[in-house]
Amino acid sequence: MTISTIPSAPISINQLVLLALKRAAVVPIEARLSGANMTAKLEHGRQTLDIMLDGLATEGFMARTMGFYDLPIVAGENTYALPDTVLDVIEDAMYVPPENPDTKHTSGELICQQMDLSTWQTLTTKGSISTRPQLYVAERSGATIKVKFWPVPSESGVMRMKTVRLLGGSGTGTKSPDLQRYWFDALVWMLAHYIAVDSSMSAEKIAMLQATAEQKKAACVRYSFEHTSQQATLAYPSQWSS
Repeated sequence: MTISTIPSAPISINQLVLLALKRAAVVPIEARLSGANMTAKLEHGRQTLDIMLDGLATEGFMARTMGFYDLPIVAGENTYALPDTVLDVIEDAMYVPPENPDTKHTSGELICQQMDLSTWQTLTTKGSISTRPQLYVAERSGATIKVKFWPVPSESGVMRMKTVRLLGGSGTGTKSPDLQRYWFDALVWMLAHYIAVDSSMSAEKIAMLQATAEQKKAACVRYSFEHTSQQATLAYPSQWSS
């Protein structure tokens, strides 16, 4: 017997919604995407899936949505709005001097450390000027994140920032979900739970779907972080300890 070594093709968003509808027992196993009265059900499922995907941001930063954003900065301006697709800015940034037009292969990069709002608030000379910023703060008070740099740059350049973006929307059902394939089973269970609630299914059915969905989601979240090497360190007091 020949073993299949080629991964299966990603399923579409509509197919994922259909599987969730079946798992919630809203439609029979024999149901198809082209079946009668499916348009409204699929639309509801896609809208619910969008809410679910946005809610995954509260589970922690996923490696799938991490990336770098090159923010052009101009002389004399220290406040910039990031794109609406950026969910958050994390860790320190790197300033790329203007003499480096290629931001991928640069030299002479300088670190720009992230500070909190309290540190920004206590800066006594917010209008200080320098050739490049040394600190930045992210304002997360609205839907659009704004970053403020200090000191105010007197030269242009590019600030490479580590960002987390929002997951892609589910409005186009023929596309695949904006997550790696190991998420698909969890998404089906999660969406089935929401659909069961919306369809007023029995409490036992809803509880079963919710419990399984939480287990599947937790496993995916654990795997979704950056896979980097880890080194354990051991610290213990001695006669030379301070």
